[in-house]
Amino acid sequence: MAGRRQRNLALLKVLTAAAWADGRLDTGERNRIKELMLADDLGPEEVREIDRLLEAPVSYARCEELTRELLSMLGSDAERKAVLDEVEAVLRADGRVTAEEQEVLDGLRGVMDAMTTADHFMARVAGVFRRTFSLRVPGSSPGDLTEYLKNTVLQRLDDLSGGAWRQETDAETLNRYTLFGAILGRVADVEDGISDRELETVRSLLAERFRIRPPLLDWVTQAVREAASARLDRQGLISEYNRIADATQRERLLDAAFAVAAADGTIGEGELEELRLISNFLWIDPRTFNDTRLRWTRK
Repeated sequence: MAGRRQRNLALLKVLTAAAWADGRLDTGERNRIKELMLADDLGPEEVREIDRLLEAPVSYARCEELTRELLSMLGSDAERKAVLDEVEAVLRADGRVTAEEQEVLDGLRGVMDAMTTADHFMARVAGVFRRTFSLRVPGSSPGDLTEYLKNTVLQRLDDLSGGAWRQETDAETLNRYTLFGAILGRVADVEDGISDRELETVRSLLAERFRIRPPLLDWVTQAVREAASARLDRQGLISEYNRIADATQRERLLDAAFAVAAADGTIGEGELEELRLISNFLWIDPRTFNDTRLRWTRK
């Protein structure tokens, strides 16, 4: 049977991984995890394990793996209650529990209640942690990659359009188009670069999903082609998209990515692996990925 220290470390790993469900860690989220790390008096190597999870977006599969490890250590209701009691004791150490701390505790209780199987847990974990780790602040700063994409694309659109794009849309809306298109471009670029047919599929999807019309559609398509050739970091790119997209929008993006992969008639092994990785970092569960794959491979 796992000891208290092992259980708490496993729980902290799940907390940290699941906090990435919406694609980012805010300062408040990071600080709360750090507080729990300090309260558990982790050793140097254990701290490094948590820090590695804090450094970059965590995939659905990695969170599921960590969850199964935790489940294996909590075989009974009594053990789950013991973990909750230990966390509550930490939060009450200063003599009171703030509203924010109570939110953390309630969220953890919801997680524990869901932990009959890993599948059941993973069906609820994203929603639990969105509630647990505070509401997003409207207008909060986007990530570095968003700023890079936005600045690069805006400059390129200025070159292509002579500044006329500003009459068609605003920078924030354009950012959504570009992130969506850049992820599709990654898929198209996997095997021998973007073909004309794949690029036309990307163009059609942008027109269909966002109702973009020429000349803006032509300028955005060209910007997407150039962004794909730059081979932007997959995790960072998808993390940026997760900031602005809900679960339904993520699934629609995956479906669009399959459409691009299938544009040349077949979905190659390299494209399928890229689609699997994209799905993983979009926090789309394996069943949904397989349903989407079967729908496209049977056409």
